[in-house]
Amino acid sequence: MDIATDMATDMAALARSTDHNVDHKGNYKEVNHKEVNYEKVNHKVDAKISHSYHQQWTAAEKVVRRALDDQLASETFLGESKLVWLLSQHLPAQTPLFIANSMPVRDVEYFWQPNNRQIQPVFSRGANGIDGTLSTAMGLAHRNRPTVLLTGDLAFLHDTNGLLNAAQLAGHLTIILINNHGGGIFEMLPVAQFEPEFEKYFVTPQQVNFAGMCQSYGVDYALIQDAEDLVARVSCLPEQGMRVLEVRCDRKQSVQQRKMLLSLPSHLPSRLPYSPPSSQ
Repeated sequence: MDIATDMATDMAALARSTDHNVDHKGNYKEVNHKEVNYEKVNHKVDAKISHSYHQQWTAAEKVVRRALDDQLASETFLGESKLVWLLSQHLPAQTPLFIANSMPVRDVEYFWQPNNRQIQPVFSRGANGIDGTLSTAMGLAHRNRPTVLLTGDLAFLHDTNGLLNAAQLAGHLTIILINNHGGGIFEMLPVAQFEPEFEKYFVTPQQVNFAGMCQSYGVDYALIQDAEDLVARVSCLPEQGMRVLEVRCDRKQSVQQRKMLLSLPSHLPSRLPYSPPSSQ
């Protein structure tokens, strides 16, 4: 008997069925074990399953991706969304990239342009995700190829003691510091409408002189002037040392740019193979 064919038929039937009875108490004792070639089974099951759903999503992804790229290319404001989009195209191939929590990791998911540059993303998970952001990035960069840290101002400030180890770094770390004067992620929550408490207790704006801070630690610093300046500085990374590239951006303007970009699919129903839900 062709066991692979037998299993493929059973699995395909199971996939089509919507009513499954499971003995959650585990009373059924007669369990049969069969050794089969997984690749052969997978091939037979795959041949029986429709791929139209996957094809629709793939087609929709291409349409939305093209719309995002066109819009980001036309944006003159160097906000957080545009910054991430530029990094995806101009970081050297295979660059280790440590992504801070809050909006940086979300913007990378939203706006990173898919390509074959093989960037190596790393980020922390959990409730304490901003703890040790700088130190973790330094650990990634130590005895590694030139590395980049993408972080917001609060996550960076939360671990500035990591700068004390800059002289011990065997390798290079470029810190792209998005300075939007506070916690931008909270602008996405309903609490944002409660001013002035929101600004004081959730955004926690700061007025730190990052140039002076870097000077006191002996770390190279540059203030990014525009998109062209950013691209020029990240396209070729140094081999040794640490530097901070500060990108100042208006938090409110960045929030509006992000909302506009994320709403693009709702404006493209005639070009999509299905009708997306309203963004309202």
